[in-house]
Amino acid sequence: DGGQNLIGPELGDALGIIRTQELMEARRIDGGDQFFTRAVDFGYSKSAEESFEKWGKQEVLSDVVRVIRMFRPDIIITRFPPNREAGHGHHEASAILAAEAFDLAGDPKAFPEQLEQGLEPWQPRRLFWNGSTWWRSDLAEIAAREPDWFAVDVGGYDPLLGLSYTEIAGR
Repeated sequence: DGGQNLIGPELGDALGIIRTQELMEARRIDGGDQFFTRAVDFGYSKSAEESFEKWGKQEVLSDVVRVIRMFRPDIIITRFPPNREAGHGHHEASAILAAEAFDLAGDPKAFPEQLEQGLEPWQPRRLFWNGSTWWRSDLAEIAAREPDWFAVDVGGYDPLLGLSYTEIAGR
């Protein structure tokens, strides 16, 4: 992992191990499935193009299409936008890969070797990206005027359950 570590001295491979363990622990708590591609975090990336060049875009795209065909989601939500607003080439690349895999997973001509291995084409119904005021401060205004945009209040509280929506989602 070539990222930053604000809570300890670990960097590089040691930080990668910690982050992998954090992901696995989060999935233990939330019950989700964790999938990894063959992409290796090589440190700060200035662009999606640089990331694709070092990773091998088609190979990683194949990994993402494979997971969609295996898991068969109805919706896909990307964590980052598919442009430079993502702030890091790996982040931008992950959103681009999600969008391309969304289109390709239902196409039987895309990665036909997966079909030979028993997978079937699968077309998710919707693709969303998780906006954040970290990237844009005007997201609420955009969601109010654009029909393809909407806002979900994930910071709300359910008084009947005595839990926040985030706590409910984490169960």
